[in-house]
Amino acid sequence: MNHNFAAAKEKANMSLMKLSTRNSISSSLRIFQTSRFLSYVADDERVYASSSIIHPTATVHPNAILGQGVSIGPFCSISSSAKLGNGCRLYPGSHVFGNTELGDSCTLMTGAVVGDDCPGCTVIGSNNTIGYHAVIGVKCQDLKYKPEDECYLEVGHNNDIREHTSIHRSSKSTDRTVIGDGNLIMGACHIAHDCKIGSNNIFANNTLLAGHVEVEDYVHTAGATVIHQFCHLGSFSFLGGGSVVGFSSNLKVLNQSFLYREMIVALRTSIKCKAKSKKINVIYF
Repeated sequence: MNHNFAAAKEKANMSLMKLSTRNSISSSLRIFQTSRFLSYVADDERVYASSSIIHPTATVHPNAILGQGVSIGPFCSISSSAKLGNGCRLYPGSHVFGNTELGDSCTLMTGAVVGDDCPGCTVIGSNNTIGYHAVIGVKCQDLKYKPEDECYLEVGHNNDIREHTSIHRSSKSTDRTVIGDGNLIMGACHIAHDCKIGSNNIFANNTLLAGHVEVEDYVHTAGATVIHQFCHLGSFSFLGGGSVVGFSSNLKVLNQSFLYREMIVALRTSIKCKAKSKKINVIYF
């Protein structure tokens, strides 16, 4: 009986030793994994930030500067010139390109792209959310833009930029695209080069702003609103769904002039034909 008890005690001790060894190995592995994917803190001498998490499939350039508590998901990429503030979260498949700076507590949803490899920079303030597959801070679509020119985008704080929205940098180095604070920019909106957007505005889905548009504060646009280039919307403006500002009136004037000329030609032709049939003289006005 004593022999059986001793054997059981020895077996239990062996099990405890194996469990302890396994726990020690697991603990060491967790420490290794944590230290393997640590982020960098913005400092003259790079130090490790133990609170950040970077997925093994993410690509983070060694020169990128990451703050405390940054979370970078699978298949994300961070460029060499990027700076991410404390508490930023990048969901799977989001990317930060070029000379781009994200403030504290910014969130990039899946597929979001911020920044571009062209000259200039994109600066995003704190507590901004960039929606699914939104494209922010890329080069403009202005044919006057020269690839060697620096271009800029500045975004303030507490903005909610929803899915599939595009916001472009300026068209030249002497200007910049600017977005203020606390704006809600809904899905599929477009803000073109050199626009100046104030604060606390609400742009409903598919609101399109051409280049150099200025929008002050507390402006509301309903869905599918179109603003022609160089237009200015004052504070507290409200635009109904499908509104067209600037472009329609200019086009109407051009059309009126064109139609007026065509109408005169048609009228003269008609009078001339009738006069010939009736054999009378016509004096044109």
